Amino acid sequence: MASNTPAIGSVLSSSNLAELMDRALTVSNPPQSLKDLPDELLLEVIDELDEADLCALGSTCKAFNNLVFPFFFAKHNIYSPFEGYISCFQVPEHSLRAIRCSLSAKNISTIRYYFNDGINRLVEEVEELQAVVKLTEVMTSFKADLRVPDYWGYRDARLLDQALLPRLTEKEWTKLYIGLLTAALTRGVEHAELSGGDSFLEYLQDRDEYMAENGNAAGPVSSFMERVLAKKSTRYFDGSFRFRSLFSQPKRSSWVTNVEQPSVAEDTVVQTNESSGKPPIPAVEELCKRLSKWMFPTNNKNSGLISSTAAYESGNHKVPIPHSSSRAKGFKFILSSGPEPRLQSLILHADMFFGVPSFQSWTTQLLSWCAPTLTYLELQFPKQPTQIWCKTFPELRLPSLIDFKGSCSRSVLEARIQGSDILSFLSKNPSIERITLERLQAPYKVWDLPRVKGSILPSLTEITAHPIYISWLLGTKKSCPKLQEVTLLTGYADVYPTFDYRDMDNALEDLLPHLHKLKVVGFHLNNDHIDLNVWLQSHIDADPNVSSLSRFTGTKCIRFNSRYYVGLIDDKTRLNLAAQFVGLFPNVEDLEFLKHPGALRGTTKYIPPVAEALRLYSPQLKTVKFNDYPPIDIANFGQP
Repeated sequence: MASNTPAIGSVLSSSNLAELMDRALTVSNPPQSLKDLPDELLLEVIDELDEADLCALGSTCKAFNNLVFPFFFAKHNIYSPFEGYISCFQVPEHSLRAIRCSLSAKNISTIRYYFNDGINRLVEEVEELQAVVKLTEVMTSFKADLRVPDYWGYRDARLLDQALLPRLTEKEWTKLYIGLLTAALTRGVEHAELSGGDSFLEYLQDRDEYMAENGNAAGPVSSFMERVLAKKSTRYFDGSFRFRSLFSQPKRSSWVTNVEQPSVAEDTVVQTNESSGKPPIPAVEELCKRLSKWMFPTNNKNSGLISSTAAYESGNHKVPIPHSSSRAKGFKFILSSGPEPRLQSLILHADMFFGVPSFQSWTTQLLSWCAPTLTYLELQFPKQPTQIWCKTFPELRLPSLIDFKGSCSRSVLEARIQGSDILSFLSKNPSIERITLERLQAPYKVWDLPRVKGSILPSLTEITAHPIYISWLLGTKKSCPKLQEVTLLTGYADVYPTFDYRDMDNALEDLLPHLHKLKVVGFHLNNDHIDLNVWLQSHIDADPNVSSLSRFTGTKCIRFNSRYYVGLIDDKTRLNLAAQFVGLFPNVEDLEFLKHPGALRGTTKYIPPVAEALRLYSPQLKTVKFNDYPPIDIANFGQP
């Protein structure tokens, strides 16, 4: 190629483009196909195509697959299927189809996907993502986030004419989403995070009630989903659950031992999408052939490529799939005992997983299935615990669990979790080593909680909770014999304008039996309560022989977590109070300011006054640490 030819990916001027076109047309061997064109021209052609056409072009052959999809992913900031992971936030339509059609899909091991709003778009993305999941060989990490559909369901969707929106009932959505989650978590996933979905589910529930009252229906009825929903009790993790998307291309499985050609009863009805003006759905016979080809592909050179036209459409994405029933006799399967669990970390940030019966059933089966391997569990407590929650959560037994975090994403006043439920759960899981109980409504006094009898949590080394919960769990000398780190949470100013710091003092007193092993004491300051300075001053003014802080002889580290709200180093008066407060711990060596709003990146002007105050009031300190920066040697800081 001539040296003056523009590089691949450069923007060609109209004169350069015309020159390349003339050269391509005047050579002795004119191009016979698009593949014969120079890369510069191909990129110009690709740049003019929309997302759907790009998927179609990239699916024609390996050469275009390797050319089109890297261009597609770079254009829309999709990172990065070619490196084994995808992270998608507010990506354009057809992005998941492009990932599915890319030859790199089978190598994806990490998925982080944030769903978009709208019923059509959301259903398409769930089915496309399930198809991508089934193409992967082994997945290690999976994240699904429904917070954007939540916002749409909470505000925008309710302003629309519901009769004009596609039909999607609560039960249909539950089955669809659970199908995706089951497919993903049974692919060898070790870390899973599932967020959002509550507001969208509430919208569907309200919409179902509205349609029932007004006798209206939105969108075409799906007999396929009705047949799926006809099963009264579904088992998700024993190998029997099979929810297949129409355009997925599952691999031949080892449990398929006898295959019959699918046949469909004569009275089977295939729905059309007349209202949309789209062409009718193919006949059942053609559909069966297509399904058979996908499920049991023949060996050919293009078997690795997937049709980009097999996309979700509101009128045909739920066509009846032939299966073994009285109306359609299909494939005979011999099922194994189920996939082997590898899940180690699970985060469930949505009320629906324990608040809605169908999701609760799935969640219970999930936790039972992965109990032997699960070491980290993070739950969002429901704002109003239902009877389902009260029967399920206290009875969970996870023998491998090491870390547990329970929190509520809404107002603390709404997190009405009973202490008896927490106590029952903790007593049944003695393997727990680290606990965080955050944003829970604390009772007025510790005696409002059920009495802790005997020794619980024998392996506990770290706990973060409201002082009342800490006093409660440490109520006996035998409780938590291995405790090494404690972080006390203050209340939230958006609910409680003031915080009773007497609860903090009572918790510090209850920690005295554990002093010989307690290495770290932390204070998690959720909001800047007006009496924080008064509490710090009260300990400074107290007689050293009376103050409980002077008895923390084994504590080596003090930690202040400010949640980016509470300033401890910005105000000189509070800085001096904090330095004197830390100095009351006789053997403390390290001080940490975590998530502090005053420790800004790119500047160190806040360090000299802090170091000066600590040298003056806490001479026993050796290092101080701000946020995620390396520790600073106080004695040598600022020395020539």
